[in-house]
Amino acid sequence: MPEFLSRHPETVRFLQDPKPSPVSFATQRYFGVNAFKFVRDGSTTLLRYRIVPVAGEEYVSDEDLKTKSATYLFDETPKRLEPGPFEFKLLAQIAEDGDITDNATEIWPEERKIVELGSIRVEEILSDEESLKEQKHIIFDPIPRVEGVDASDDPLLDVRASVYLISGKQRREAKDDQAANVRQTAEAKAAS
Repeated sequence: MPEFLSRHPETVRFLQDPKPSPVSFATQRYFGVNAFKFVRDGSTTLLRYRIVPVAGEEYVSDEDLKTKSATYLFDETPKRLEPGPFEFKLLAQIAEDGDITDNATEIWPEERKIVELGSIRVEEILSDEESLKEQKHIIFDPIPRVEGVDASDDPLLDVRASVYLISGKQRREAKDDQAANVRQTAEAKAAS
C-alpha cells in the first residue's frame, strides 16, 4: 500500500480530506467530479456541477455520530419531508484556461466562478416496493444526451457509462424473487 500511495498523491489527498457526516441528506453538499461542456452558438464552457442544500450544510459531531444507526440518513429523510419538500441549488463551477478537465482527481481552485443553473426539489420518497419496481427501469447515464451539453474528454465518463449499462441490464433481468429477498432482508434489518 505505501508504494501505491507514493505514486498516487491524489489518493492520499482524498484519504486525508475530512469527511464529516451530515445531519441529513438535505444538509449535505454534493460535488460532480467530472467536467462537462456547455455548448452554445459555437462557444464552449467547461464546468463541474455542485449541488448545495438550501437549508444550509449541517454535520453531526463525531460524538453524536456514535449514537446514530448505520441507516440514520435514510431514517431521517421521511421525517424531514413531513412538513414539506427540501431543496438544493444546482450550481456550476466554471473552468478557466489551464484547468484540467479530463481527470476527475484534479481539483479546480475555489476561486473559480460559480453560476446558479436551477434547483432540485425533493418532494417524496418511494416505498421500498415502488423503488424496487422503478430500479428495473431507470439507469444513470453520466454521458449527457441533451442538446447543448456534451461530455468532456475525461475517459472515466465512458467507463462509468459502460458499467452503468451493465448494472441496468442486470436489474432488469433480476427475477422478482430476488426483489422479494431484498425486501425481506431490508425488513429484517429494520426489525432488529
